[in-house]
Amino acid sequence: MPNPDRRRLLAAAGALLIAPLAAHAAPRPLRVVALEYNLVEMLLALGLTPVGVADLKGYRRWVGLGQQTLFGCVSVGTRQQPSLEAIAALRPDLILGVDFRHQPLLPLLSRLAPTRLQASDRTGNGLALMRQDFRQLAVWTGRSQAAESELARLDDCLSRLRGQLGPSAKQRMGVLQGLGGSPQFWAFAGNSLAGGVVDALGWQNAWPARDARQGIVTLTVEDLLDSTASLTAVTDPRADFTRGALWQRVPAVAEARLRRLPADTWLFGGPWSARRLAERLATAWAPAAHAICSGAVSP
Repeated sequence: MPNPDRRRLLAAAGALLIAPLAAHAAPRPLRVVALEYNLVEMLLALGLTPVGVADLKGYRRWVGLGQQTLFGCVSVGTRQQPSLEAIAALRPDLILGVDFRHQPLLPLLSRLAPTRLQASDRTGNGLALMRQDFRQLAVWTGRSQAAESELARLDDCLSRLRGQLGPSAKQRMGVLQGLGGSPQFWAFAGNSLAGGVVDALGWQNAWPARDARQGIVTLTVEDLLDSTASLTAVTDPRADFTRGALWQRVPAVAEARLRRLPADTWLFGGPWSARRLAERLATAWAPAAHAICSGAVSP
């Protein structure tokens, strides 16, 4: 005949054995969908791979940082028009977007999962604004310690590069990016990431305003004809916007104070993009600065 006291004793002993295992079981990884490139990069820098990314192909092409960890990640449409069906199928715990693209979609996205939108049009130093965004994202995902470690690496890199640049940094510097098929191009103001990195390396930004819309000033080559600033342009060798006839009259071009960076130099990203931009800027203007930062960022 079964002994009820013995069965209770065995059950209690089993519970004691299972409890420690349950207490130490790893929590399920947070399932996050990121609808903008800088959010993807920031998540990867925090050690968190998103389950869904808007325009995954575009991220790999234009940003590339950490892309090897995105294998198996699902594309959820475009950044401007993400697929609600694709997002819902991923059963996310959190959806991340930016206000200038995704504010109209917020009620719909919020029905699928808690949704957070980062602000995109603010005033201040662009590098400091990126730090705020990164720390905010770390709070949303419970990864604040990882964020501080990554920002410390960025600070160390900037300090080393600034020291390496030395006197060459005592000049005005402008960062430009072409617009495909257009005579206009973007110049990066003080409230852009590029403007913040320029300041951090010791240069004076050619466009210091800290209240430009999304950190960008739209110019034409005519606007540079009387500029004394040195220039660094992010260019595509197949369509280099700085090689037109009128560009030869720009003082920085005529005096060999123009440097070019590869087309995959992303100017709207997080700490990895900031570090890669700083490394490329420093190397372009002081070749001895090459690979001075430990743990160089690479795709």
